[in-house]
Amino acid sequence: MVLKRRLIALMSCFFVSGVATAAPASAAEFKPSGPVTIVAPFAAGGTVDQVARELGRGLEKLWGVPVLVDNKPGAGNILAATAIAQSKPDGQKLLLASTSISVNPSVYKSLPYDTEKDLAAVSYLAASPNVLVVRPKMSIKTLQELIERAKTAKPPMQYASVGKGSAHHFCMELLQIEAGIKMTHIPYKGVSPALAALLGDEIGVYCSDTPGAMEPIKEGQLLPLAVTSSKRVSVLPDVPTMAEAGLPNYNNSGYVGIMAPGATPKNVREAINHDIQVVIKEPAFQKRFADLGYDMVGGSVDEFTDFIKRDVVRYSDIAKAANIEKQ
Repeated sequence: MVLKRRLIALMSCFFVSGVATAAPASAAEFKPSGPVTIVAPFAAGGTVDQVARELGRGLEKLWGVPVLVDNKPGAGNILAATAIAQSKPDGQKLLLASTSISVNPSVYKSLPYDTEKDLAAVSYLAASPNVLVVRPKMSIKTLQELIERAKTAKPPMQYASVGKGSAHHFCMELLQIEAGIKMTHIPYKGVSPALAALLGDEIGVYCSDTPGAMEPIKEGQLLPLAVTSSKRVSVLPDVPTMAEAGLPNYNNSGYVGIMAPGATPKNVREAINHDIQVVIKEPAFQKRFADLGYDMVGGSVDEFTDFIKRDVVRYSDIAKAANIEKQ
């Protein structure tokens, strides 16, 4: 009950599209001294990588310098985050941060960077709701049917994730806490192997980021039971939220944002934030990523700073309740 009350309080402060405010129009202008690099912790070509590249193209027009994307995938954002933490704090190098930034302090005994001191918030970009999916052959059509099946399954039902301590792992752990069930975690080394196992009938349940699951959902290879956000997702309008499906305290969207080296002056971050808001509020930008399942949010430096702090605490609470040991 303590965890539930704390999660509710934290979630009530989360960003909602249209509520977060942009940096003031009077923010100081950011004038890059040369090419700017966005370090992305994902392989080239994925949907999150597309966010970085589209953002970069928009910023190039405003700044008049190239904005490059440097892909450093692997290790749950750690490689990319470390590269930024060790960079000069002048705004020339930025991190495309994701949910793993919030999760990692609850997963690892030690990190090569301090999340609060070595990384600084610049802008929230988008909420990325997860979607709970099952194989159609399981003959499960609703979240409640899954919960009832899980309560009596012997041996316990299995679910996939992209690795122990991943955001997808926490998504399922929170489901088990809220539903009062116990399932067996089968970690895979990445999104592609996890989806392949699901599509190959090796495993039945998976909590995926919405963009990654859209194609197999459209093709009828996976059945969506619920989305993990507080409101329905535009690309899956007929899929209920977890709350609508019977778990009123469940709310667990991922996110994508921009961060900078920890010592980057706030006025520099606010100037960059101002230009980012200009880009992501363009109707074409909003539509492209809404079609992929993202909810482009935006917001000020202070809002994203506070969000990260709350999110780190939230995942710490889930880890403790689920008895997830640090690696």
